[in-house]
Amino acid sequence: MNNRICLVSQRTIAGDPRLSTQLQSLKNAGYEIDVVCVRGKNQTFRGEENGIQFYRIASMDRKRASKTRYIVEYASFFIPAFFLLAFLQIVRGYRVVHVTNLPDLLLFAAAVPKLLGAKLIFDVRECTPEMFIDRFGASPQGRVVRVMTAIEQACIKFANATITCTEQMRQALIKRGGAPDKISVMLNMPIVHLQKEAKLPDPTDQAKNDFRLITHGTVIRRYGHELLIDAMAEVVKTAPQVHLTVYGKGELLPALDAQIKRLKLQDNVKLGGYVSEEELLTRLREAHCGVVPILQNPESDLVHTHKMFEYIHLGLPTIISRTTAVAAYFTDESLRFYKPNDAHALAEAIVELANNPQKRYDLASHALTVYENYSPEKQYAMYSALVARLINEQPVGTPKLEMGREN
Repeated sequence: MNNRICLVSQRTIAGDPRLSTQLQSLKNAGYEIDVVCVRGKNQTFRGEENGIQFYRIASMDRKRASKTRYIVEYASFFIPAFFLLAFLQIVRGYRVVHVTNLPDLLLFAAAVPKLLGAKLIFDVRECTPEMFIDRFGASPQGRVVRVMTAIEQACIKFANATITCTEQMRQALIKRGGAPDKISVMLNMPIVHLQKEAKLPDPTDQAKNDFRLITHGTVIRRYGHELLIDAMAEVVKTAPQVHLTVYGKGELLPALDAQIKRLKLQDNVKLGGYVSEEELLTRLREAHCGVVPILQNPESDLVHTHKMFEYIHLGLPTIISRTTAVAAYFTDESLRFYKPNDAHALAEAIVELANNPQKRYDLASHALTVYENYSPEKQYAMYSALVARLINEQPVGTPKLEMGREN
């Protein structure tokens, strides 16, 4: 009997760290892998890369817009995915189909594979009720959130196993009715190209003339870029040697450019745009400090960002807002926390690290030690063990795909 597995995601695969980790895990374990995903620019419907078979669906571009736009975007992928998975299950015979949200309903595109014997993994990247509260201002007790919660719980029941990104997400799903023994945690790990040997900061580097601060990733409002630039306006008054570069693309870039000009920060803040993986790695290596200014809200309190783990993995000291999920895994010895949504507190954190090279070294060194408990290799092994249990029809139990908070 084959050990073929299909992963389904309404995303393009390039730049998806979590999916890259999962694919690597399955490759290391010797599984045959198919992927059903979104077709990117200049890509064909079918293709093979590194021994993985891809089936790419041409669906509408995902844009952060109205609820109606979300529904249409999701339907443009769900409908062809449903029929494609039904066909592929017959001809390819998957043992496991792994479906990532958003949307939650995408799990039901794998209904035919399940009816024909495949086991389903539901990968909850984002908790949809909290997402609607954050992005659309939905009431926590309102009808929309109740509907999203019902869909979420129906998916957990329909799946054979569910994985989330933090213990806080897992507890949110359980609180709403999810079966604890079906829900596990797999942490977000760095994307493969960033898995290089850490280079800890030089504790004697005063960086008196040029302290390089960096943040990267999708540029949207909830990631706190506007707050960071407001903080920089305060920072340069006492630490003019601090220079920030924001790498990435997103809908907020024009507003950030205007903000930089309005605050007259052109000499200290740059928008680096989207760069290649190789160049990004070089820029991260050159930086003195990484910053994760994510805004606190019901959604962000449940998650970890990939960039946090990327900075830690590379030995880069990290300034980050004290959200619930991050504070549950790390302490003040390993990350420079600041009060969320507070530009003044963020500015104080930046100035402190700009003027204290020993503090930068101590933070990075301690964070790297803690990070070893959560390493990509451990996530690989635990995820592939979960898949193996499903294939062998053993009880899923509650695999500890996270290692618990540091001591």
